[in-house]
Amino acid sequence: FLIIGLSPSSNTKPFKNGTFARLLTWTTHVGLKQWDFCNIINEVNSVDTKLVNVEELKHKCADRKKIIALGGIVSKVLDKYNIPHYKIDHPSPRNRNLNNKEYEAKMLESLKDYIDA
Repeated sequence: FLIIGLSPSSNTKPFKNGTFARLLTWTTHVGLKQWDFCNIINEVNSVDTKLVNVEELKHKCADRKKIIALGGIVSKVLDKYNIPHYKIDHPSPRNRNLNNKEYEAKMLESLKDYIDA
């Protein structure tokens, strides 16, 4: 499994309710024990999809059983390059969708179905 994010954060230390803490909670919840992670952009805090190294991205995605995209921008880039994946919400604490616990539970249930299929 490969989980793909947008770009590295300028926050060098993970914090209690941060993106990686939530992502770890999610992967544990859905039973995903082994996975790799990469970003589509290597520049810190960038959303400029012109900076995507397409060959590097395709190489990282090659021969992956399943790929999970964190958020819409990542999903659009993967679509652009015909890389099959499953999109979930970005686990950022700023993501207001995740204030709704029912929404989050349904998203995780769908993710588990994708993982188990």
